[in-house]
Amino acid sequence: MARWYMRLILALAVVAGFLLWGHNDASVLGLAQVSGPKPLAAPSLETSEAVLQRFIRSVTVQVLVHLDKYTRPLEWYQEVNARGERGEWKVRYGEWSKTPQRVVAAGTGVIVYSLDGSPYSGTFILTNAHVVRPLVNKAALGSPSKPFDEYRLEDLVVETLPPRVTPKEGARPYSQYYFTLPTNYVQIKAKEDQFFTVYAKVVDYDLALDVALVQICKPDGTPAAVWGLPYVTLRDFNPFLGESVWVCGAPLGIPFSLDRGRVNQVGLNLGESGGIVWNDQIKLDIAAAPGSSGSGIFDDRGYLIALLHGTLVYAGNFIRGGILAIPVTHIRDWLLWRGWAFIVTAPPYVGAPYYGSK
Repeated sequence: MARWYMRLILALAVVAGFLLWGHNDASVLGLAQVSGPKPLAAPSLETSEAVLQRFIRSVTVQVLVHLDKYTRPLEWYQEVNARGERGEWKVRYGEWSKTPQRVVAAGTGVIVYSLDGSPYSGTFILTNAHVVRPLVNKAALGSPSKPFDEYRLEDLVVETLPPRVTPKEGARPYSQYYFTLPTNYVQIKAKEDQFFTVYAKVVDYDLALDVALVQICKPDGTPAAVWGLPYVTLRDFNPFLGESVWVCGAPLGIPFSLDRGRVNQVGLNLGESGGIVWNDQIKLDIAAAPGSSGSGIFDDRGYLIALLHGTLVYAGNFIRGGILAIPVTHIRDWLLWRGWAFIVTAPPYVGAPYYGSK
């Protein structure tokens, strides 16, 4: 869920959490022993859960879209006639800012393919359509002639069914804004300490389902020879009620956090808003924070089972246990019918926890 987009539609957000690695005191036993039998080797810290966590983290990336934001102030006034009666509110438009504000729309993505050879070579990442929407839908940028209105928070009404944010009746915006694109590509961040740029382009997109596919590319937009990275396999059935799940993302635009929880509702129908159809949703009991729409939802074996893309909000507050996700069967069908079957049918990554299992 991109930060600048929160004022336009319901905050689309992902979970915040902590990566908890095991600790074993046995690793420090026997250090003072100078004679006698050799101590037993300390148990490995690589528990099955630690392996699962490391794999989930390895297929998770941050997706960044850079924008330039231009604003102008609005001054509202009322004219008073000779009888002292006030007329209707009128607006006086200020000048557009000369220097743009640099804005980064931050989301999360999941690597779903990274192979060399038949049928395709390259690396592909799954994320939310609303994260990359400015790159594929010029209307999402606005323009000087068709800018977006900006309201104060107290003048907004947040609705749940369907999820949307609308201004109160009679509310007046205090400014207007629009965006331009300094670049025509997505930037990918795979590590917290990554200081080089990785480019990606949007190769497919569906706003109603809220999914997008991006491919690692060169600066000129041509596919880059990048493969051999960890990637996840899509499970062939949806999450079920009460299932234990894992999520990894970049809450508040800060990569990366890992969290776990459970599915607390399936088949939730909320209607349509902002072009996104919020039906047949999976709901999770994990905390939310703006900044990491597109986080993968994984089962206890490491399979991708859903894609996070929103949260329920009441009175401006995120509802605990109200994280919304797109079930995996919808994503599989979309990939198959849009010509990306090689992603769905790719062999499992050899380092995946489920590799070699049936």
